[in-house]
Amino acid sequence: MQRTMPVPDEKAPEYHQNLRADIVTFIGPSPKALVHSREWKKIMVGDPVEINPSVGHGFKIMTVDEWSGRWKRNDDFPDCLACASKNTKEHHFNQTWCRGLKKWESELLCLDCHMFSWRSYADPDFLAPEEYEKLKWSKMLEEQAEKEAKEKEILP
Repeated sequence: MQRTMPVPDEKAPEYHQNLRADIVTFIGPSPKALVHSREWKKIMVGDPVEINPSVGHGFKIMTVDEWSGRWKRNDDFPDCLACASKNTKEHHFNQTWCRGLKKWESELLCLDCHMFSWRSYADPDFLAPEEYEKLKWSKMLEEQAEKEAKEKEILP
């Protein structure tokens, strides 16, 4: 049986280590992740964008630096895939762990060249919880149907 929780005194697994497949990358002038994609278009043409609710309300025309000022850097993958700069901020990160397997995606904005760097990864046999459950229940239904079919053959 595969362990999913670390033993005490053992370091917890990290999303970017022990990868069993290639990391998928993409470089583009606009975000691949849906989050912030509308705002990015507005920033680039000088239209006002909604102010982060934690600092105020309303709309404001912002620079790229001002708009991305509350984002953090990803120290695991800090470099821009377009220009190799480390002056980047991560605007999107999502990870899913299920039965010891992982899937994640990350997108950075380079503050030097204004290009977006996308990285994503999934273990080859990764299934999301809902996919795993659907497969499990489908298999159980198949087995039940086979069992019923065999019982019908035996009965006159």
